[in-house]
Amino acid sequence: MNYSYNLALLFEENLMKYKYNTALIFDNEDKYTYEKLNRRANQIARYLIYKGLKRKQVLALLNSKTFDSFAAMLACLKIGVIYTNIDPSNAIHRIEKNFETCNPNLVLSDSENQQVRNLCNEINLEYNDFNDIKERLTEYKDSNLEISKLVDGSNPAYIMFTSGSTGIPKGVLISHQNVIHLLNWTIKRYEVTEKDRLTNVNPIYFDNSVFDFYTALFGGAALVPFRKDLLNRPNDLIKKIDELGCTVWFSVPSFLIYLNTMKVLSSDVFSNIRIISFGGEGFHKKTLKKLYDKFHHRIRFINVYGPTEGTCICSSYDVTDKDFEKLDSYLPLGKINQNFDYLIIDDNYISDHGELCLLGPNVGIGYYNDDEKTQEKFIDNPFNKNYSEKMYKTGDLVEEKDGLLYFIGRIDNQIKHMGYRIELEEIEHALNSVNEINQAAVVYKKSGKIYGKIIAYITINSEITKLEIKQKLMNIIPDYMIPHIFRILDKLPKNQNGKIDKQKLLKIS
Repeated sequence: MNYSYNLALLFEENLMKYKYNTALIFDNEDKYTYEKLNRRANQIARYLIYKGLKRKQVLALLNSKTFDSFAAMLACLKIGVIYTNIDPSNAIHRIEKNFETCNPNLVLSDSENQQVRNLCNEINLEYNDFNDIKERLTEYKDSNLEISKLVDGSNPAYIMFTSGSTGIPKGVLISHQNVIHLLNWTIKRYEVTEKDRLTNVNPIYFDNSVFDFYTALFGGAALVPFRKDLLNRPNDLIKKIDELGCTVWFSVPSFLIYLNTMKVLSSDVFSNIRIISFGGEGFHKKTLKKLYDKFHHRIRFINVYGPTEGTCICSSYDVTDKDFEKLDSYLPLGKINQNFDYLIIDDNYISDHGELCLLGPNVGIGYYNDDEKTQEKFIDNPFNKNYSEKMYKTGDLVEEKDGLLYFIGRIDNQIKHMGYRIELEEIEHALNSVNEINQAAVVYKKSGKIYGKIIAYITINSEITKLEIKQKLMNIIPDYMIPHIFRILDKLPKNQNGKIDKQKLLKIS
């Protein structure tokens, strides 16, 4: 058990044990030790201080998984600056919304991005990229910083963006102590040692990457980041995973399903993997069994669940043969992690069936720059009349049976698709911003029991093709939010209250 009160001190504590161990292994086989990573982080930290960044201010990091970007994340932790990872390939309109929400004091990119540079010039925000400052960094000391001791555990560590129902991305704020509590669970639960090499196939701006980055680099293991171009070449990816000796895999189920569909997951691959973990969306048993049958004799399967607001993961479940006696359902969410508590609330009563509400020190701080949404979702526990206790309302409907939690649905219009949390209203906002569209509604329709499709129903006021709509949306929202199907109707059906009737839309073929 560690006694460090912030992540900077915890990393430096581990550095004493793992100084010469490999911390990062890239798919081109470049390797960096903990010592080298720490030195680079210290140089970047001093550069950020020179640029005027102070504790609890924000660095927007356009991160495409380079050595300098990982070092920059650590640099922020060392000086109490809040980092937020931004997808550099995102639509510029989306990036602008991220900036409006997090109001960064500096933008730092690991590759030249002229669009973002131009945006920063327009809004009077300083933009740097590592190509510009690489030589300057060597001028700064690479020793640890005394300022790290001034960062308290409640200091925010990062902002993780999720989809917002108003069309504005929500920035979830997570503290140093939130992450330390997560680590006390993950390192023990996954039995992480310095011999492990954890895959990082998850996008670094996506919540699952929190597990990858922190569990590896704060558990003495090596992190093996895989970048987007290799993820699109499944044969090469699987070959690299074996060549680099990866031992722990974590991804969304969709990615495992994709790899299996591409026929690259034969029973003799994943030769060093000891755990396959997955979360972010449901994994139907019928599909999971195809993987389980290939690997379960030598690999553990762990299903995890957790909202971004609960610091990545709040429950887990070990898959066993017994789970496949019936194939017409999803796995349990499992049991809530240590140092977490929860209530299931139905019609304002504690129940075994209703909305899951999380309690404890893994519950995040709230939404950055959005008091209204924070007060709506992070509330005082109404059942504790003796003192104020923060509770996060997940919006997930669950039921508890024999000590296990099972997911049964959502109370709102949010979906999980390809592991991403998406508010359908955000897609509707994007559609309604297209001049040629009069009205839009978006639904999510399951196709079988595995995949789902985002379907947009629209009415138009002037000629526009579906391809043109799609192209316009690509400048507003991320690729994973683009509807799979566009249906142009004369009018959208309404219910008796005059609202768009989405149940009727679901029935339209």
